[in-house]
Amino acid sequence: MKQKSSILQFRHTNLLVLIVIALAGLLYAPVIVSASYSISPLIIEHTASPRDMFEESIKITNTTDRKVRIFPSVNEITVGDEGEIKEFIPPSMSDNTTSITSWLEVTRGRVEINPGESIKIPVLVTINPNAKPGDYYAFIGLAEGSKRDEAEQKVMSGVAPGVIVRVELADTKNEYLRLTTYHIDRFVTDESKAKVRYEVENIGDVPVMPAGEIILYNVQGQEISSVAINTDGISVPPGEKVEFTSQLPEVGFMGKYKAFLSLEYGATQAATIYDTTYFTLLPLLTIAILFGLVLCVSMIGALYYHRVKNREYDYDVDDDTAVAMYVRSGAVSPNKEHDINLKN
Repeated sequence: MKQKSSILQFRHTNLLVLIVIALAGLLYAPVIVSASYSISPLIIEHTASPRDMFEESIKITNTTDRKVRIFPSVNEITVGDEGEIKEFIPPSMSDNTTSITSWLEVTRGRVEINPGESIKIPVLVTINPNAKPGDYYAFIGLAEGSKRDEAEQKVMSGVAPGVIVRVELADTKNEYLRLTTYHIDRFVTDESKAKVRYEVENIGDVPVMPAGEIILYNVQGQEISSVAINTDGISVPPGEKVEFTSQLPEVGFMGKYKAFLSLEYGATQAATIYDTTYFTLLPLLTIAILFGLVLCVSMIGALYYHRVKNREYDYDVDDDTAVAMYVRSGAVSPNKEHDINLKN
């Protein structure tokens, strides 16, 4: 019984093998027929942008001893993860901004190739100006047939050779910020209330979130302090202006300083904006102390001047007979009768 069962199993196995071989022969029969001419390249790939234009060519060689008649056709397809063609997309479902078939220009006339002859079919690709980013696939079918309908039916059935065209459109959205204002008061009297104001304008296509820092330098070029900007993560919408305000970092010493702005932005491609402004720190307390010192020095100097430069004359104001007399020195004149001789 075991031997009989083994024989039956062997017969069933052979039958399955024969069926598989027969099916494989049927499936590959059209491919064997279509092998009467060769095509190169089998894949055309390009990375492009809207409005781009490029030209390729497909070489077809007749490897038989008879004339071959081919009808080119262009079909939009979807491709699987392993590169296989999943389905053909009907033209009625296509949009010019997303359909690669509207970008391809290939002759639709009948192509006749004599035995042993090679020809080249030009392929012109013109990307739509409003094309959207993404990967696009097309299949240029090159089926042999006596009529176009017959050839196109072979292409749609997946039994005709051809060339796969792949076009990759990168995301060309622009990220661009412009610094319109960067301001610090020229004279700062109170650090706790001093602000840094800067305004940016988004002239790109996507929202942008700026970041960066403001660095303070003294007159010797030494870094004193810094502060981060846009710590709240505010985004600037396209076509709009946004003003940011940051607290001025404390430096504590009176003097002139340079404020260096370094503003960074961009998610896909980083960019940086730089700007510089100057301000002078004059704290009110320091100014008051300096003013008081200057005032005291001025008063002391004035008093000293009056004491040194002016002569003082003392006399007894209680004596009614006292007469103030002023003697001029340096002049000699003859004595008069009314002159008083003080030498006696």
